Amino acid sequence: MEQHKMKQRDTAERGGHDGMDLAELYFALGLHFLEQEDWDRAINAFTSHLELEPDNALAYDRRGIACGRAERYDEAIADFSRAIDLDSKFAGAYNNRGLSYYKQCRSGEAIADYDRAIELCPDVAVFYANRGLVHAWRNDLYVAIADYNQAIELDPTLRETHNNRGEAYARWGEHEKAVADFERELSLNPNDVIAYANRVWTAASIHRPPGSAGGDYEKGDEKDETDYPR
Repeated sequence: MEQHKMKQRDTAERGGHDGMDLAELYFALGLHFLEQEDWDRAINAFTSHLELEPDNALAYDRRGIACGRAERYDEAIADFSRAIDLDSKFAGAYNNRGLSYYKQCRSGEAIADYDRAIELCPDVAVFYANRGLVHAWRNDLYVAIADYNQAIELDPTLRETHNNRGEAYARWGEHEKAVADFERELSLNPNDVIAYANRVWTAASIHRPPGSAGGDYEKGDEKDETDYPR
């Protein structure tokens, strides 16, 4: 029995899984669990990988994504920061750390990270869309709309950004523009119930007498952390 266990361990260390070595296997498992939204297993797999390859910036970023999705934001920020320490031009890690800062209501730090991500990769639509969310949260609607405009110019099919710009327009009193954005969002994603509710409410607001009662607009979902350019 003991010889069998030693043989299994030796095979894994020498790359007995379709030519992968053990570190590669753990990394692949981490990516698999991320895709399956099994955050704890993803974290464990990337941790095992980093024990073998402690200087892999991409692995820190991916473990940070899993921590963020598990709402372990302090750990996520630490991982993204480590990825940036290892690769100062890792634009995706700045973006992902910005999202974690945003989740902690640390808007200044979030915007600084999005600024750096955009400086490194100015053609990535999601970076502008995410920065727009923070500006909108700070009620800087003019700046938020400018970011959403840039995101949509770079990628007109970017889901949720039309809804988020529509919310900013609605809060600014530009109800016709808001309705047009909600309709565009629904053409891209017919199952977006938030955009549907926003469209109904905003269309009604166009004909509602000033000062009549009404509710707040729903906030659109943030873009998820993904594999952004380095």
